[in-house]
Amino acid sequence: MHRAGFLLHAMSEALIPFRARFAATSVVLIATAVGGCKTRSTGTASPRDGGEVAPVGSVYVIDSGPFLALRIIEDSGPPASGIPVPASKVASAINPEHLAPYAGPTGVIEGVVNVTGDPAPKRDIDIPFACGEAYATYGKAFREGTGRTLADVLVAVTGYQGFVPAPGDVYPVKIHGCAFDRRTIVATYGQHLEVFNTDVKERFLPKLDGANLPAQIAAMPQGDAVKLYPTEVGHYALRDDANHAWMYADVFIVRYPTHAVTGLDGRYRIAGIPAGKVKISTYAPPIDAELHPDFGITASTEEREIEVKAGETVQVNFTLAYKKPKARPKPKEDPNRPIVK
Repeated sequence: MHRAGFLLHAMSEALIPFRARFAATSVVLIATAVGGCKTRSTGTASPRDGGEVAPVGSVYVIDSGPFLALRIIEDSGPPASGIPVPASKVASAINPEHLAPYAGPTGVIEGVVNVTGDPAPKRDIDIPFACGEAYATYGKAFREGTGRTLADVLVAVTGYQGFVPAPGDVYPVKIHGCAFDRRTIVATYGQHLEVFNTDVKERFLPKLDGANLPAQIAAMPQGDAVKLYPTEVGHYALRDDANHAWMYADVFIVRYPTHAVTGLDGRYRIAGIPAGKVKISTYAPPIDAELHPDFGITASTEEREIEVKAGETVQVNFTLAYKKPKARPKPKEDPNRPIVK
C-alpha cells in the first residue's frame, strides 16, 4: 500500500510535499484613460460608497483620479476563521455537499499501536546538554515506550456518512526542552497551528515549510503563541530556524477531524464517529521510507474496516513491524577523477 491510503482518500490528490500557495482574494485592475467620472457599479453598492463586499463575479468602476479602474472580484467569500483563505474554499474542501453537521448516533474507537522487529536506530545528531528532552524526542529514528508502544503514529477514521466539523480553529503545539511535543501533527483544513514555547530560557523561530511565511515571529520563553497558517490540504514540515536544526515534525492537513496521534504509551482515542461501517488507518511518518529514506520502511501503514455502533467503544489495536534498512553503499571512487590538493 502507498504510505497512507487514507490520506489520499481525504485529499483526493497525491500529497505534495512542501506545497506553498498564497491563498488570497484575486483582484484585477484595468485602467482606462478617461477623466472626471464618478464611481459607478454594475451590481450592488460599491465598497467605496459603504456598501457590502461584492459577490463573486461582481464588477465595479471606481473613480481614481485621471483613470477609471475596473475592479473584478473573483473570489470574495468571507475569510475562514482559522486560516486566511475564503471560507467558501475551506467548505468546498471539507464539506463539498454542503451538509449540515452530523447529529446522529456516534461511537468511539480507541486502542494501542505497538512496534515489533528491530529496535529504533540511533540518529547522528548533535544536541547540547541543555536540551536534554530533545535527545529523547529526536535521538532515534522513532520513539517507543514501555512494552514497545509506538509514538507519533497518525490514526484516522474515514468512510463514514455525514459531515463532522472540526472542534475548533486552533491546533496547539508545545515546545519544551528544545523539542516539539510530538513528531507527527495532523490538523483539519481550516485550522491553524499555534506554537507555544514553554521553555524558560530558550527562544525559537518556528517555521512551517510549505506555507506562506511573510514574516517570522520569535517564540519567546513562556510568551505568546506563534501562529502558523497552512492554506492548502497536504504535507508540511514544522522546523525551528533558531539554531535547533534537530527540531522537526511532519505536519498533515486533512479534510476530516476524526484523527489522533499516539503518545509514548501508543494510545489513541477518536470520539464522535458516525455509527456504521468505517475505515480505520494507521500511518507512522517517522518510519516512512518516502519521507525518511535513511531509516524508513515501505510498510508504514495498516488499514481495517470495522463497524461503529451507537454509544459503544470499539477497541482496535495495531502492530507495525520494523526492519532497519540496509546501509546505503558508499559511491565508488572514480580512478580517473583528478586529485585536488
